[in-house]
Amino acid sequence: MLWAFSGSYNFIDGGYADMSPFFDLAPALFAILIPALTMRLFSGEKRSKTLDILMARPVKASAIYFSKFLSAFVFILAALLPTAVYACSLYQLANPAGNMDTESLAASYISLVSIAAVFTAIGLFGSVVTKNQMVAFIVSATLCLFSFYGFDLLAGFFLSGKTQVAVSSIGLLEHYKPAQRGVMEPGDLQVAANYLVISAMLAVSCLSRNKMRTLIHLTATIFVFNTVFFLVPNFRFDFTADKRHTLSDFSKKILEQAEDGRSLEVCIYLTGDLNYGFQRLKDGVADLLSDFNRHAGGNIRINYIDPYGSGESPDKTFGYFAEKGMTGIMLNETDREGKVSRKMIYPYAQVTNGGDTLVVSLLKNMTGNTADENLNASIESLEFEFIDAIRLLGQERSKTVAFIEGHNELPEAFVRDAEELLSKYYSVNRGEIGNNMGILDDFAAIIIAGPLSKYTETEKYIIDQYIMKGGKVLWLVDGVCYSHKDLALTGQSPGMKNDVNLDDLLFAYGARINPDLIQDRQCVSTYLITDEKTQTGTLLPCFYQPLLIPFQSHPVTKNIREVKAGFASSIDVVNSLPGVKKDILLTSSANAHLVQVPGIIDFDVERIQNIPDYFNQPFVPVAVSLEGAFVSAFTNRLIPDGVQGGYKTVSQSKNTKMIVVSSSDIITNEGPGHGSYPQVQAMGYDRVSRRQFGNRDFFVNAVNWLTDEDGLMALRSKKRQFYILNKKEAFENRNKYMALNTGLPVLFMALLTGGIFIYRKRKYEK
Repeated sequence: MLWAFSGSYNFIDGGYADMSPFFDLAPALFAILIPALTMRLFSGEKRSKTLDILMARPVKASAIYFSKFLSAFVFILAALLPTAVYACSLYQLANPAGNMDTESLAASYISLVSIAAVFTAIGLFGSVVTKNQMVAFIVSATLCLFSFYGFDLLAGFFLSGKTQVAVSSIGLLEHYKPAQRGVMEPGDLQVAANYLVISAMLAVSCLSRNKMRTLIHLTATIFVFNTVFFLVPNFRFDFTADKRHTLSDFSKKILEQAEDGRSLEVCIYLTGDLNYGFQRLKDGVADLLSDFNRHAGGNIRINYIDPYGSGESPDKTFGYFAEKGMTGIMLNETDREGKVSRKMIYPYAQVTNGGDTLVVSLLKNMTGNTADENLNASIESLEFEFIDAIRLLGQERSKTVAFIEGHNELPEAFVRDAEELLSKYYSVNRGEIGNNMGILDDFAAIIIAGPLSKYTETEKYIIDQYIMKGGKVLWLVDGVCYSHKDLALTGQSPGMKNDVNLDDLLFAYGARINPDLIQDRQCVSTYLITDEKTQTGTLLPCFYQPLLIPFQSHPVTKNIREVKAGFASSIDVVNSLPGVKKDILLTSSANAHLVQVPGIIDFDVERIQNIPDYFNQPFVPVAVSLEGAFVSAFTNRLIPDGVQGGYKTVSQSKNTKMIVVSSSDIITNEGPGHGSYPQVQAMGYDRVSRRQFGNRDFFVNAVNWLTDEDGLMALRSKKRQFYILNKKEAFENRNKYMALNTGLPVLFMALLTGGIFIYRKRKYEK
């Protein structure tokens, strides 16, 4: 099943360098095979009367029991030992070789050995209570399966999340799953040890003549044993190399608040027959929510809902989920024989708190990434996505952000999508600055989006002092102004510097927006209208609308798609202030060109493509983040006359943040009635290719990062080590590894048992 047969348990078909299929399968096999091993150890002796002879000897019942337990347990360990060849094979097949989490593997083996010990004790108990070995097998197998799976199944009959957790925690599965992932707690070992002690003591009491005394000893032993565990601090040990199963302090704080609030319900729609990659995503969701429930006191009720369980047609199901913001994804699968199957899946979850519900997208789909990389990025972001939803549902008062007006900024109709996105997190205001010094103080952040006219010195001073007090700013300032209408009708427009009188502010903080435009070979296509009456045109690559590359190590841009921009300028990082950290968030591709202004902007694509080495500027910065203590741009300068009152200039800011972007088009949506589209189109949506780019994620993440004071955005920086197989080598050597990993364990056991048989034969023949 692990190496030869195709399916979800096959290591090579799965493509990951871990042994989770083995550890998923082993307990179910142990629940059958261990009772088959132990069923005759006592029942056979009872039936042949040899147990009576043995009990007549001066040997304690406990010694008889533990000798048989030890013999069976050692045999099981011997059978587990050759499975180390699985780990060695995966270690060699990993990409690169050796890229395997050995610490987590060791913890998984420890948990499996503990389960084997419990099943051995249960198997011996079943063998003690009857003379019939088949009855002993049935009793033991039933008890093993129920102790492992039964309580988890029973928990499903209860609606309360706390009751579900309480019932499932009695069983072994609830404690085996974390250990299988490389996470162990003393409480998990305590449950396994309780099963082991109870099964062993009950079996010994059945053998003992003085059963009452044995039961008293059993009760005392369990009491002392659990008292000791109660006194031991319940530390959580994450043995994974990247600590991927350790929740952040911020997450724990949110979950503890959820424990005291209303009951949360999570509905997961990623169910059904999934391939190995999506099954890993589903398991990652289940594991994370299980960890959440531990910290939320079982206050989270988790439901897995089959999207097709209602019996509706696939088209109706797709429409139903699309209305709720959960667009289905077509999953195409090709088996070994080349047979292609297609299935619509819904990788989403809904988090409900009382009457409020939020949709959580489980899948990150970034262009250029492989399917495995996208799935790994999706699992990385799960904690952030769920904690963000739980936080929003539980918050009583939202922060306030403001769009600054009064300088020909982007009209409200063209940032409607941006405002709707922010309204999920904040109260959104709009307004002019005026002369009031404290007008910005109550805002968690302000957004300056596409100004075309100059700011006054008074307004600049108010913004500067707002920053000095710890205020945050998202600057979306175009470096060049042009006529969009002329470009659409004639294909060219004069371009000039967009002078809005903010250069000295930005320079003082560490950034400069240059008067140029980026042309990029990696861009979207657009229609150039050639006949205004018929509105017909030619489809051409629009080099002035680049697809910007996100910087994957920053929480704002990690795991988002390319960002669609229009007429972006380059940004220089200046003023190397020691207290300011500068990070580039968005860049052009490796094939860009800078057009200087003043000059004529045109769409002469043919001329550009005929110029060799035209795109010779690699990775031009378009967005940067600045974080730290800034120096005021008005240090050693007179306070502007328009400032009211005897205000004293603050020259050094508190630790604060800002983001500078050289294209306001990034957050622009097409307004209602634009062209043949009566509805507002989301920012970053390209009508020509019908693709949604990462603009919405970038904008929301940028504002969240600016206003984050608790550590939420740090969750986006969480990294998960990527353990995959070298698929080329694995498929080319499939037969060799299949023969090695199926033949070597059998050969090992044959030599071991054969050697013991020969040794015993020679010993007793003499």
